[in-house]
Amino acid sequence: MPRNKDWMPKRDDDIYNKEKAYFARIVANKVAWGIPDAAIAPLLTLQAEYEPLYDIIQDKKNRTSGQVAAYRDCKKRFLKAWRAFHQERVLHNSLIPVEDKVILVGKDRDTEPTPRGKIDLVPYVFLKPLAGGVIEVRSQTEKDATRVSMHPLADGIECRWLLVPKGEMPPEGYEDAKKAVVSRKARFTIDCGDKNAGDSFYGFFRWVNTSIPANSGLWTKALKVVIA
Repeated sequence: MPRNKDWMPKRDDDIYNKEKAYFARIVANKVAWGIPDAAIAPLLTLQAEYEPLYDIIQDKKNRTSGQVAAYRDCKKRFLKAWRAFHQERVLHNSLIPVEDKVILVGKDRDTEPTPRGKIDLVPYVFLKPLAGGVIEVRSQTEKDATRVSMHPLADGIECRWLLVPKGEMPPEGYEDAKKAVVSRKARFTIDCGDKNAGDSFYGFFRWVNTSIPANSGLWTKALKVVIA
């Protein structure tokens, strides 16, 4: 078990990504780990309250002070209950293998990083052109999910992209895309420049393990959107 005492992330985006991965793993293994539904249910209720509020406050231009206050209050209650759950149901649970406890907690600052397995999935990515030549990227681990998410074994999502003027041939594969960006957030933007309005953006995406690139996921097919 990792020795770092404060395993909870500080940044809102990191908390959001961690709680999704944490409780997805808990739910998937609850029977094998001897965790009753009654112990998980209050956390899932708080999660269902927290995640929509998190999505709302991402819109910094239109969110209200009341929405921000509601989010902060919910986050405080969620994290308190989450820590208590971890202490009572995970920390000293002999049915949970050590390697799974390490994954649930995260990186151990006092030891070598725990090896992570090969990612065998491609991300589901949705592109939206915004004004000024900006592309909004939303990535998910599940195709029909309503919220963005990061793969629990990934450090981030990598995009290789290029712009193709109207009438020119699209790229054959990700090798043709020379521009690249790695985002730690499941939702981010790519600035293509407003002077390129009308050009086609072609992007290839994959979950990436930056410490062991060979364990990164597979590339998506080319995803296209026209620059606004």
